Amino acid sequence: MKTITFLFVALCSVLSFSQTVNEGEILINKTQPDDTYRAGETIKIDAVIQGDLVIAGGNLTINDSINGDLTAAAGELFLNGYVADDARLAVGRATIDSEIGDDLVVFGGEVILTENAVIQGNLKCYGGNIEVRGEVLGKLEIKGTDVLIDATIRESSVIIGEDITLGTNAKFYKEVEYWHSDEEIDFNNALVNTEAQFNEELAEDNSQLSLTTIGTKSVKSWITYILSSFLAILVFHALFRNAFSNAVDDLEQSLLKSFGFGLIYLLGIPLAILLLFVLAIGIPLGLFAAAVFVFSILFGHLVAALLAVYYLRYRKGKNWSFWSITFLALLITVVLRVITMIPYAGILFSVILISITYGALTLNVLHPKKQLV
Repeated sequence: MKTITFLFVALCSVLSFSQTVNEGEILINKTQPDDTYRAGETIKIDAVIQGDLVIAGGNLTINDSINGDLTAAAGELFLNGYVADDARLAVGRATIDSEIGDDLVVFGGEVILTENAVIQGNLKCYGGNIEVRGEVLGKLEIKGTDVLIDATIRESSVIIGEDITLGTNAKFYKEVEYWHSDEEIDFNNALVNTEAQFNEELAEDNSQLSLTTIGTKSVKSWITYILSSFLAILVFHALFRNAFSNAVDDLEQSLLKSFGFGLIYLLGIPLAILLLFVLAIGIPLGLFAAAVFVFSILFGHLVAALLAVYYLRYRKGKNWSFWSITFLALLITVVLRVITMIPYAGILFSVILISITYGALTLNVLHPKKQLV
Protein backbone atom coordinates (compact mmCIF):
# COMPACT_ATOMS: atom_id res chain seq x y z
CA MET A 1 0.00 0.00 0.00
CA LYS A 2 2.89 2.38 0.72
CA THR A 3 4.15 1.85 -2.83
CA ILE A 4 0.82 3.01 -4.23
CA THR A 5 0.77 5.94 -1.80
CA PHE A 6 4.19 7.07 -3.03
CA LEU A 7 3.18 6.83 -6.67
CA PHE A 8 -0.16 8.54 -6.05
CA VAL A 9 1.56 11.42 -4.26
CA ALA A 10 4.02 11.74 -7.12
CA LEU A 11 1.20 11.79 -9.67
CA CYS A 12 -0.88 14.34 -7.77
CA SER A 13 2.16 16.53 -7.23
CA VAL A 14 3.01 16.50 -10.92
CA LEU A 15 -0.58 17.39 -11.79
CA SER A 16 -0.33 20.44 -9.57
CA PHE A 17 2.63 21.93 -11.46
CA SER A 18 1.86 25.59 -12.09
CA GLN A 19 4.08 25.80 -15.17
CA THR A 20 4.83 23.83 -18.29
CA VAL A 21 8.15 22.18 -19.00
CA ASN A 22 11.08 24.56 -19.36
CA GLU A 23 13.23 23.29 -22.21
CA GLY A 24 16.39 24.93 -20.84
CA GLU A 25 18.12 24.76 -17.50
CA ILE A 26 16.24 25.66 -14.34
CA LEU A 27 18.38 27.09 -11.55
CA ILE A 28 16.91 27.78 -8.11
CA ASN A 29 19.41 29.90 -6.17
CA LYS A 30 17.03 31.81 -3.90
CA THR A 31 15.27 30.44 -0.83
CA GLN A 32 11.78 29.13 -1.65
CA PRO A 33 9.35 29.97 1.18
CA ASP A 34 6.75 27.31 0.29
CA ASP A 35 6.23 24.09 -1.66
CA THR A 36 8.10 24.13 -4.98
CA TYR A 37 7.19 22.36 -8.25
CA ARG A 38 9.44 22.28 -11.29
CA ALA A 39 9.83 20.24 -14.49
CA GLY A 40 12.56 20.60 -17.09
CA GLU A 41 15.47 18.94 -18.82
CA THR A 42 18.05 20.14 -16.27
CA ILE A 43 17.23 21.38 -12.79
CA LYS A 44 19.74 22.53 -10.16
CA ILE A 45 18.76 23.41 -6.59
CA ASP A 46 21.26 25.69 -4.84
CA ALA A 47 18.96 27.20 -2.21
CA VAL A 48 16.84 26.09 0.74
CA ILE A 49 13.33 24.80 0.01
CA GLN A 50 11.16 25.61 3.03
CA GLY A 51 8.36 23.23 2.02
CA ASP A 52 8.07 20.14 -0.19
CA LEU A 53 10.00 19.83 -3.44
CA VAL A 54 8.48 18.04 -6.45
CA ILE A 55 10.64 17.91 -9.57
CA ALA A 56 10.83 15.96 -12.81
CA GLY A 57 13.36 16.08 -15.61
CA GLY A 58 16.40 14.62 -17.26
CA ASN A 59 19.21 15.71 -14.95
CA LEU A 60 18.49 16.85 -11.40
CA THR A 61 21.01 18.14 -8.84
CA ILE A 62 20.04 19.10 -5.29
CA ASN A 63 22.78 20.85 -3.31
CA ASP A 64 20.79 22.49 -0.50
CA SER A 65 18.28 21.54 2.20
CA ILE A 66 14.65 20.58 1.75
CA ASN A 67 12.55 21.17 4.86
CA GLY A 68 9.70 18.92 3.69
CA ASP A 69 9.27 15.92 1.42
CA LEU A 70 11.18 15.30 -1.81
CA THR A 71 9.40 13.69 -4.75
CA ALA A 72 11.46 13.33 -7.92
CA ALA A 73 11.27 11.60 -11.31
CA ALA A 74 14.48 11.85 -13.31
CA GLY A 75 16.89 10.30 -15.73
CA GLU A 76 19.76 11.08 -13.34
CA LEU A 77 19.62 12.53 -9.84
CA PHE A 78 22.37 13.81 -7.55
CA LEU A 79 21.09 14.37 -4.02
CA ASN A 80 23.66 16.25 -1.93
CA GLY A 81 21.36 18.22 0.37
CA TYR A 82 19.55 17.34 3.58
CA VAL A 83 15.91 16.22 3.28
CA ALA A 84 13.95 16.77 6.49
CA ASP A 85 11.11 14.35 5.75
CA ASP A 86 10.47 11.52 3.25
CA ALA A 87 12.18 11.17 -0.14
CA ARG A 88 10.44 9.30 -2.96
CA LEU A 89 12.41 8.85 -6.16
CA ALA A 90 11.79 7.26 -9.57
CA VAL A 91 15.05 7.52 -11.50
CA GLY A 92 17.30 6.00 -14.09
CA ARG A 93 20.35 6.62 -11.91
CA ALA A 94 20.53 8.15 -8.44
CA THR A 95 23.49 9.12 -6.26
CA ILE A 96 22.49 9.94 -2.68
CA ASP A 97 25.18 11.67 -0.63
CA SER A 98 23.17 13.22 2.18
CA GLU A 99 20.91 12.63 5.18
CA ILE A 100 17.21 11.79 4.88
CA GLY A 101 15.16 12.72 7.93
CA ASP A 102 12.59 9.95 7.47
CA ASP A 103 11.91 7.20 4.90
CA LEU A 104 13.59 6.84 1.52
CA VAL A 105 11.81 4.99 -1.32
CA VAL A 106 13.65 4.57 -4.62
CA PHE A 107 12.73 2.97 -7.95
CA GLY A 108 15.76 3.06 -10.24
CA GLY A 109 18.05 1.40 -12.73
CA GLU A 110 21.13 2.24 -10.67
CA VAL A 111 21.01 3.49 -7.09
CA ILE A 112 24.07 4.49 -5.07
CA LEU A 113 24.02 5.53 -1.41
CA THR A 114 27.47 6.85 -0.49
CA GLU A 115 29.30 6.49 2.82
CA ASN A 116 27.89 9.91 3.78
CA ALA A 117 24.28 8.77 3.38
CA VAL A 118 22.22 8.52 6.56
CA ILE A 119 18.60 7.33 6.41
CA GLN A 120 16.79 8.14 9.65
CA GLY A 121 13.76 6.04 8.71
CA ASN A 122 13.24 2.99 6.49
CA LEU A 123 14.97 2.40 3.18
CA LYS A 124 13.07 0.71 0.34
CA CYS A 125 14.91 0.33 -2.93
CA TYR A 126 13.81 -1.48 -6.10
CA GLY A 127 16.17 -1.47 -9.04
CA GLY A 128 18.97 -3.01 -11.05
CA ASN A 129 22.38 -2.17 -9.58
CA ILE A 130 22.07 -1.09 -5.95
CA GLU A 131 24.89 0.03 -3.63
CA VAL A 132 24.09 0.89 -0.03
CA ARG A 133 26.75 2.47 2.15
CA GLY A 134 26.48 4.81 5.12
CA GLU A 135 23.81 4.06 7.76
CA VAL A 136 20.13 3.07 7.81
CA LEU A 137 18.47 3.57 11.19
CA GLY A 138 15.18 1.95 10.17
CA LYS A 139 14.26 -1.17 8.24
CA LEU A 140 15.91 -2.16 4.98
CA GLU A 141 14.05 -3.63 1.99
CA ILE A 142 16.07 -4.21 -1.18
CA LYS A 143 15.03 -5.84 -4.46
CA GLY A 144 17.59 -5.72 -7.24
CA THR A 145 19.86 -7.53 -9.65
CA ASP A 146 23.34 -6.66 -8.35
CA VAL A 147 23.19 -5.61 -4.70
CA LEU A 148 26.08 -4.36 -2.57
CA ILE A 149 25.52 -3.76 1.14
CA ASP A 150 28.38 -1.98 2.92
CA ALA A 151 26.35 -0.07 5.50
CA THR A 152 25.18 -0.21 9.09
CA ILE A 153 21.57 -1.42 9.30
CA ARG A 154 19.92 -0.90 12.68
CA GLU A 155 16.57 -2.65 12.13
CA SER A 156 15.42 -5.80 10.31
CA SER A 157 16.35 -6.38 6.65
CA VAL A 158 14.85 -8.09 3.62
CA ILE A 159 17.31 -8.38 0.74
CA ILE A 160 16.47 -9.92 -2.65
CA GLY A 161 19.09 -10.02 -5.38
CA GLU A 162 20.52 -12.12 -8.16
CA ASP A 163 23.96 -11.25 -6.85
CA ILE A 164 24.39 -10.03 -3.27
CA THR A 165 27.77 -8.74 -2.05
CA LEU A 166 28.60 -7.74 1.52
CA GLY A 167 31.26 -5.09 2.09
CA THR A 168 33.75 -5.03 4.94
CA ASN A 169 31.73 -2.31 6.71
CA ALA A 170 28.39 -4.16 6.57
CA LYS A 171 26.76 -4.51 9.99
CA PHE A 172 23.29 -5.89 10.71
CA TYR A 173 21.88 -5.38 14.22
CA LYS A 174 18.54 -7.11 13.63
CA GLU A 175 17.44 -10.24 11.78
CA VAL A 176 18.10 -10.56 8.05
CA GLU A 177 15.91 -12.40 5.55
CA TYR A 178 17.33 -12.81 2.08
CA TRP A 179 17.24 -14.56 -1.30
CA HIS A 180 20.30 -14.95 -3.47
CA SER A 181 20.58 -16.77 -6.80
CA ASP A 182 23.45 -18.91 -5.46
CA GLU A 183 21.40 -19.67 -2.35
CA GLU A 184 23.07 -19.17 1.03
CA ILE A 185 25.87 -16.64 1.50
CA ASP A 186 28.39 -16.19 4.29
CA PHE A 187 27.71 -13.07 6.37
CA ASN A 188 31.02 -13.49 8.25
CA ASN A 189 31.24 -10.78 10.93
CA ALA A 190 28.41 -8.66 9.50
CA LEU A 191 25.84 -10.05 11.96
CA VAL A 192 25.83 -8.39 15.39
CA ASN A 193 24.02 -10.60 17.92
CA THR A 194 21.47 -11.61 15.29
CA GLU A 195 21.01 -14.13 12.49
CA ALA A 196 20.38 -14.30 8.74
CA GLN A 197 17.91 -16.67 7.09
CA PHE A 198 17.77 -17.73 3.45
CA ASN A 199 14.15 -17.69 2.20
CA GLU A 200 13.41 -19.42 -1.10
CA GLU A 201 9.91 -17.90 -1.21
CA LEU A 202 11.39 -14.45 -1.73
CA ALA A 203 12.40 -15.53 -5.24
CA GLU A 204 8.77 -15.02 -6.32
CA ASP A 205 8.93 -11.40 -5.20
CA ASN A 206 12.02 -10.87 -7.33
CA SER A 207 10.08 -11.71 -10.49
CA GLN A 208 7.71 -8.79 -9.84
CA LEU A 209 10.34 -6.09 -10.40
CA SER A 210 9.53 -5.64 -14.08
CA LEU A 211 6.94 -3.01 -14.93
CA THR A 212 5.75 -5.31 -17.69
CA THR A 213 4.65 -7.93 -15.18
CA ILE A 214 2.76 -5.60 -12.87
CA GLY A 215 -0.93 -5.00 -13.20
CA THR A 216 -2.57 -8.30 -14.06
CA LYS A 217 -3.90 -9.67 -10.80
CA SER A 218 -5.68 -6.95 -8.82
CA VAL A 219 -6.85 -3.36 -8.72
CA LYS A 220 -3.93 -2.55 -6.44
CA SER A 221 -1.48 -3.91 -9.02
CA TRP A 222 -3.16 -1.98 -11.83
CA ILE A 223 -2.92 1.27 -9.87
CA THR A 224 0.75 0.59 -9.20
CA TYR A 225 1.36 -0.16 -12.87
CA ILE A 226 -0.41 2.96 -14.12
CA LEU A 227 1.28 5.35 -11.71
CA SER A 228 4.70 3.77 -12.21
CA SER A 229 4.24 3.99 -15.97
CA PHE A 230 3.30 7.64 -15.69
CA LEU A 231 6.52 8.50 -13.87
CA ALA A 232 8.60 6.56 -16.40
CA ILE A 233 6.83 8.19 -19.37
CA LEU A 234 7.38 11.60 -17.81
CA VAL A 235 11.13 11.00 -17.63
CA PHE A 236 11.42 9.53 -21.14
CA HIS A 237 9.35 12.37 -22.60
CA ALA A 238 11.40 15.07 -20.89
CA LEU A 239 14.64 13.50 -22.09
CA PHE A 240 13.86 12.39 -25.65
CA ARG A 241 10.90 14.38 -27.00
CA ASN A 242 12.94 15.76 -29.92
CA ALA A 243 13.96 12.23 -30.88
CA PHE A 244 10.32 11.09 -30.90
CA SER A 245 9.26 14.11 -32.94
CA ASN A 246 11.95 13.53 -35.56
CA ALA A 247 11.40 9.76 -35.76
CA VAL A 248 7.78 10.01 -36.97
CA ASP A 249 8.44 12.28 -39.96
CA ASP A 250 9.11 9.44 -42.40
CA LEU A 251 7.61 6.58 -40.40
CA GLU A 252 4.93 5.71 -42.99
CA GLN A 253 7.42 5.49 -45.85
CA SER A 254 9.98 3.58 -43.78
CA LEU A 255 7.66 1.30 -41.79
CA LEU A 256 9.12 -1.96 -43.10
CA LYS A 257 12.62 -0.55 -42.87
CA SER A 258 11.99 0.43 -39.24
CA PHE A 259 10.66 -3.04 -38.52
CA GLY A 260 13.78 -4.59 -40.06
CA PHE A 261 16.16 -2.40 -38.10
CA GLY A 262 14.17 -3.14 -34.95
CA LEU A 263 14.47 -6.90 -35.50
CA ILE A 264 18.20 -6.48 -35.94
CA TYR A 265 18.23 -4.66 -32.62
CA LEU A 266 16.17 -7.32 -30.82
CA LEU A 267 18.12 -10.25 -32.23
CA GLY A 268 21.52 -8.77 -32.98
CA ILE A 269 22.24 -7.03 -29.68
CA PRO A 270 21.91 -10.24 -27.59
CA LEU A 271 24.29 -12.01 -30.00
CA ALA A 272 26.76 -9.14 -29.73
CA ILE A 273 26.51 -9.26 -25.94
CA LEU A 274 27.25 -13.00 -25.96
CA LEU A 275 30.28 -12.35 -28.15
CA LEU A 276 31.53 -9.72 -25.72
CA PHE A 277 31.17 -12.17 -22.84
CA VAL A 278 33.31 -14.68 -24.73
CA LEU A 279 36.09 -12.09 -24.94
CA ALA A 280 37.47 -11.46 -21.46
CA ILE A 281 38.31 -7.86 -22.32
CA GLY A 282 34.73 -7.29 -23.42
CA ILE A 283 32.97 -8.46 -20.24
CA PRO A 284 32.54 -4.96 -18.67
CA LEU A 285 31.15 -3.61 -21.94
CA GLY A 286 28.95 -6.70 -22.28
CA LEU A 287 27.48 -6.17 -18.80
CA PHE A 288 26.72 -2.55 -19.60
CA ALA A 289 25.18 -3.43 -22.96
CA ALA A 290 23.08 -6.17 -21.37
CA ALA A 291 21.75 -3.75 -18.74
CA VAL A 292 20.82 -1.18 -21.40
CA PHE A 293 19.19 -3.83 -23.60
CA VAL A 294 17.09 -5.31 -20.76
CA PHE A 295 16.06 -1.81 -19.68
CA SER A 296 14.95 -0.97 -23.23
CA ILE A 297 12.84 -4.15 -23.46
CA LEU A 298 11.21 -3.69 -20.05
CA PHE A 299 10.12 -0.17 -20.96
CA GLY A 300 9.50 -0.88 -24.64
CA HIS A 301 5.72 -0.42 -24.47
CA LEU A 302 6.11 2.96 -22.79
CA VAL A 303 8.53 4.15 -25.45
CA ALA A 304 6.20 2.79 -28.17
CA ALA A 305 3.26 4.66 -26.63
CA LEU A 306 5.14 7.96 -26.77
CA LEU A 307 6.15 7.35 -30.37
CA ALA A 308 2.52 6.53 -31.24
CA VAL A 309 1.28 9.82 -29.78
CA TYR A 310 3.89 11.79 -31.69
CA TYR A 311 2.86 9.97 -34.86
CA LEU A 312 -0.81 10.89 -34.26
CA ARG A 313 0.16 14.49 -33.61
CA TYR A 314 2.17 14.56 -36.85
CA ARG A 315 -0.61 12.98 -38.93
CA LYS A 316 -3.33 15.25 -37.57
CA GLY A 317 -1.19 18.38 -37.58
CA LYS A 318 -1.93 19.07 -33.93
CA ASN A 319 0.13 21.20 -31.57
CA TRP A 320 -0.39 19.15 -28.43
CA SER A 321 1.36 20.33 -25.28
CA PHE A 322 3.94 18.37 -23.30
CA TRP A 323 1.37 17.25 -20.73
CA SER A 324 -1.25 16.34 -23.34
CA ILE A 325 1.25 14.04 -25.05
CA THR A 326 2.30 12.56 -21.71
CA PHE A 327 -1.23 11.65 -20.66
CA LEU A 328 -2.19 10.32 -24.10
CA ALA A 329 0.92 8.12 -23.97
CA LEU A 330 -0.19 6.84 -20.58
CA LEU A 331 -3.61 5.95 -22.00
CA ILE A 332 -2.04 4.11 -24.92
CA THR A 333 0.29 2.29 -22.51
CA VAL A 334 -2.68 0.89 -20.62
CA VAL A 335 -4.32 -0.23 -23.88
CA LEU A 336 -1.09 -1.89 -25.02
CA ARG A 337 -0.81 -3.66 -21.68
CA VAL A 338 -4.27 -5.16 -22.11
CA ILE A 339 -3.49 -6.26 -25.68
CA THR A 340 -0.21 -7.92 -24.70
CA MET A 341 -2.02 -10.02 -22.08
CA ILE A 342 -3.58 -12.03 -24.95
CA PRO A 343 -1.80 -15.41 -25.12
CA TYR A 344 0.64 -15.83 -28.05
CA ALA A 345 -0.88 -13.01 -30.11
CA GLY A 346 0.13 -10.56 -27.40
CA ILE A 347 3.75 -11.68 -27.58
CA LEU A 348 3.79 -11.39 -31.38
CA PHE A 349 2.21 -7.95 -31.18
CA SER A 350 4.85 -6.84 -28.66
CA VAL A 351 7.71 -8.02 -30.88
CA ILE A 352 6.32 -6.16 -33.92
CA LEU A 353 5.53 -3.00 -31.95
CA ILE A 354 8.88 -2.80 -30.16
CA SER A 355 10.74 -3.62 -33.38
CA ILE A 356 9.07 -0.74 -35.25
CA THR A 357 9.62 1.61 -32.32
CA TYR A 358 13.32 1.02 -31.83
CA GLY A 359 13.84 0.69 -35.58
CA ALA A 360 12.36 4.15 -36.15
CA LEU A 361 14.45 5.64 -33.35
CA THR A 362 17.56 3.94 -34.72
CA LEU A 363 16.94 5.37 -38.19
CA ASN A 364 16.56 8.79 -36.61
CA VAL A 365 19.98 8.39 -35.00
CA LEU A 366 21.53 7.25 -38.29
CA HIS A 367 19.83 10.01 -40.28
CA PRO A 368 19.18 12.83 -37.81
CA LYS A 369 16.99 15.81 -38.64
CA LYS A 370 17.33 19.26 -37.17
CA GLN A 371 13.94 19.81 -35.64
CA LEU A 372 12.73 21.20 -32.34
CA VAL A 373 9.43 20.53 -30.66
